[in-house]
Amino acid sequence: MENRFFTFAHFLNDSYPNLYPALLPILMVAMHFSVALAGLLSSIAALTTQLLQPVMGLWADRVGTRYFVVGGLMVGSIVSAAALAFSPSYAIFVMALLVAGLGNAAFHPHASALVGELAKSRKGLGMSFFMIGGNFGRALAPIAATTAFLYWGRHGLWILAIPGVVMAGVMWWVMRPAPRPQSRAVHIWTPAFRQGLKHSGNLLVVVMLRNLASMATVTLVPILWHSLHRSLSEAAALLSVLFIVGSLGNMTGGAISDRIGAKPVLIGSAVASTIFLLWFLHAQGIWIWITIGLLGFALYSTGSVVMVAGQSLFPDNKGMASGLTLGVGNTLGALAVGVIGILAKHTSTEIALNTTALLLLLSIPFSIRLRAI
Repeated sequence: MENRFFTFAHFLNDSYPNLYPALLPILMVAMHFSVALAGLLSSIAALTTQLLQPVMGLWADRVGTRYFVVGGLMVGSIVSAAALAFSPSYAIFVMALLVAGLGNAAFHPHASALVGELAKSRKGLGMSFFMIGGNFGRALAPIAATTAFLYWGRHGLWILAIPGVVMAGVMWWVMRPAPRPQSRAVHIWTPAFRQGLKHSGNLLVVVMLRNLASMATVTLVPILWHSLHRSLSEAAALLSVLFIVGSLGNMTGGAISDRIGAKPVLIGSAVASTIFLLWFLHAQGIWIWITIGLLGFALYSTGSVVMVAGQSLFPDNKGMASGLTLGVGNTLGALAVGVIGILAKHTSTEIALNTTALLLLLSIPFSIRLRAI
């Protein structure tokens, strides 16, 4: 089995949950909801996209079939595209995001655990290639969404489901016989698992604050740009730059962590991300594009680092570890985005994003207290 298939499947899988942020100004008008409810979309979607990942990871550790990868990709692609194209109200859109999130939650733990096994001794770099696929998916999602909208209108957005459905078919063929991660744990509540839980709190806080910053930026920048009377395509391009340069940061952070450890990468990322987000909010001209790129590089440099850190805490339950690391931590971050959205409604998007930048610094003491990785 080739890593490249998992990387491309991850590319498509992670594009679907990220189609809607670039279209938020359009969706807010079409479905009549506020910036506070826009912020809550991330929180609500995380209930399935992120929170169920530990459960899906546990299930994948036990049965390990291709249905997690194939079925997850297919459900996520079809429901996400249909929600954008046809949802008549905010409530229906939310329900569709929850269903699509089930597919996303099913895909990640099993796929990442298999990639961790394939990477052997270079897990940081190997996971970076897998994560870079997701980053590029997030990068092209805003461009794909706005391009499809400009050419075919809102009801033509269903066409975005086609690549995911096709790739699901490819993965069904590639994953024969149905693979399983090599480490199988018959019992969950083992001494090693309890020891991992004991040390997981610091990592979850780091993941939470990182995801808060990422999702708040992705949610609020298009809304901020719309309030400044800038074009939808320009806002989408900003998000794409954020993710494209972020993919380079992801690979760099993973490779550096293999040499110097996770803590310096996590601490440096927090400091640099705070600086570049604050700079972006006050930048003009070409510096807008430079600072959003630098923000992406710094913010996403920790993606593979926290994944490997989670798997090191739970070496016998790698799917469960991936679910805990991405699922619970990212859910907490997404829930906090709802609070940031409420702050934006009652103050401004600029104040909300400035607050987000400063909150990133709170991750530093938790990074220092992480168990050696």
